[in-house]
Amino acid sequence: MTDSHVVLRALRGGPATLDALGARLGGTAARDALAWALDDALERGWVGSGAAPDCGPDGVCSTSAPAVFSLTPAGRATAPR
Repeated sequence: MTDSHVVLRALRGGPATLDALGARLGGTAARDALAWALDDALERGWVGSGAAPDCGPDGVCSTSAPAVFSLTPAGRATAPR
């Protein structure tokens, strides 16, 4: 199971796409679980995204590049060390 705090910890390494986050977590997180955790972190305001509003947390949009996620100031304060 992947939770929002795992996503925050992974983003301490810098901005990343969903696939890059999965790689930072050693490829052990299921993509769906990671997407749900990322969506939760976005809703809490801990993570910001370069995705268009109609794109899902995996960054899939009709012709757009994948979203790049990064910590917000609130996410940096919340992220486990």
